[in-house]
Amino acid sequence: MSKITVKAYAIDEDTRELLVNQPMVDVELSDEVSVLVRNGSMTDDEGVFFMRQLEHIQAQSYDVLYPELKGRTLFDLNTEGGEGVNTITYRSYDKRGETAIIAGKATDLPRGDISGKEYSIAVRTLGNAFGYSRQEIAAAKLTGMPLEARKAEATRRSYEEKVNQIIFFGSPENNLHGFFHGPSGAPALTATRTAVAGSAASSATAWRTDKTPDEIIADLTAAVTQMYVDTKQLFKPDMIIMSVANKKLLQNTPRSLQSDVSILNWFLANNDFITSADQIKDVNEVAGIYPTVANISDPIVPGAGAEGFTVIASGADNMRVREPFPYMHLPVQLKGLEFEINCYGRFAGIEMVRPAAVQHWFGI
Repeated sequence: MSKITVKAYAIDEDTRELLVNQPMVDVELSDEVSVLVRNGSMTDDEGVFFMRQLEHIQAQSYDVLYPELKGRTLFDLNTEGGEGVNTITYRSYDKRGETAIIAGKATDLPRGDISGKEYSIAVRTLGNAFGYSRQEIAAAKLTGMPLEARKAEATRRSYEEKVNQIIFFGSPENNLHGFFHGPSGAPALTATRTAVAGSAASSATAWRTDKTPDEIIADLTAAVTQMYVDTKQLFKPDMIIMSVANKKLLQNTPRSLQSDVSILNWFLANNDFITSADQIKDVNEVAGIYPTVANISDPIVPGAGAEGFTVIASGADNMRVREPFPYMHLPVQLKGLEFEINCYGRFAGIEMVRPAAVQHWFGI
């Protein structure tokens, strides 16, 4: 079916106003808008106006940033797979072998081999929609005002909030793995969990009420060192995530009453791993999600109620967000007296390839 080409005034790209003092130009309607014109749902003029408005709204929606949703900024993104993929499978391998002192004619030499475990994560569809009534379109065209883009922005915001929640906490009932939580057997659930040491004065562990600045520094130093030691120097921590309040505590508390150096600055200057304040990520989503020390094996989920922090050796080889089909706007549809734009994407949560690159610390 051929597209419809009509004469129309050009539109100023910045103001979205019609350039009525300039010659008309040829405009080729998109396939979906051409269908609406052919079936009588729109006139040619309405079709041109609506198509251009949607193009602008889509671009504007995609340009909106949501810096307070940190999931996408913390982890690498992988978009391999495509729209039709329903399951993503990855493998984690381990090399094993033994060498022995043998006799010259031995026939039972010890063998080297590899072992591995396979993990499958589901790909799910996330969707929402926005729309405009015929009256809204007619009024916008009559006055030369652009259609409201906030509807599209609201749907994109809703999508990103859902993606952010899945990145951090997964969706166990939908076999979606998150960084902190996921279905039974998820690699993320095997990450090391450790309680920080108790204070010298009371054996209590809370940073704000029980620990001295030196004890807080000792907690951070022990955490980054333990990953490096436990993994035989394979993983070098390069990121710590904690709540906004806890990072502010480190930034705003002097190391001592006589010092003009904060806890954070002293720690950054005196460890081999975390040397920049930017490597300590203040993340709204982790406030109060850690279980208490007494319940250290409980799931790490919103509402758990206690404070902690997590040490990470980042990188796509260790963990990555999987989004086989990024969010998009589908062709416009006429439903009753409203033109509806459905939106959707395909999302698979986190692939935790190497859970040893993550260690959680409880009780702060």
